[in-house]
Amino acid sequence: MFETNRFACCCAILLVATVAAVCTGCGSSSSQNISQAQAQAVSHEVVIAAEAALTAAVGTPAARAEHPSLGSLLAHARPAAQSSSGCTPTSSGETCNFPVSYTGSCPGGGTIAVAGDFNFTLDNSGNGTDSATLTVTPTNCSVSNLTLNGNPDITLATQLSFQSDAPVFPITATEGGGITYGPNPSGSCSLNVTLTINSESSCSVTGTVCGQSVTGTC
Repeated sequence: MFETNRFACCCAILLVATVAAVCTGCGSSSSQNISQAQAQAVSHEVVIAAEAALTAAVGTPAARAEHPSLGSLLAHARPAAQSSSGCTPTSSGETCNFPVSYTGSCPGGGTIAVAGDFNFTLDNSGNGTDSATLTVTPTNCSVSNLTLNGNPDITLATQLSFQSDAPVFPITATEGGGITYGPNPSGSCSLNVTLTINSESSCSVTGTVCGQSVTGTC
């Protein structure tokens, strides 16, 4: 009887171990993290889309041909660099609104759209501030072997100050919001990236995308 019970016990232990081995990962999340290189590519694609959108919205014809930097474009996102349309004179200066609306292709297919407004309130000396948030929406946007969609979207927020109608550097912009990605790895995550624009030709990146650190230039 003792040998029979020991045999049955061993069989039960073996069965449990086999089931555990087969079901490794059962019930756990299917989400996998992206690589650091993919995180860099996602953040960079947001900057590329923003540059294209701002080029269409505020870039001069010469700037549109030269594919200017983000710093250069923000330097032109001011009333003196634009036509008078969109600006309304006031007793103390002027208020301006420049809409941004853009949809472009992603490197591996799909699209990425940028929408929002730049709103300025400047005094008669050209001093003032602007705080704008652009919505960046990837739709089946293929970047670095990932297909991205908004979750629900990505935000690009900027904070600018003006003196004598010219932007004051440094200018800070932040990438926020969230994405879904797939097919392998797949999951969803958030962006927390800061762009520091020190001049028209100098821009640095630091932060995280999907938990991976991103650094470099923009």
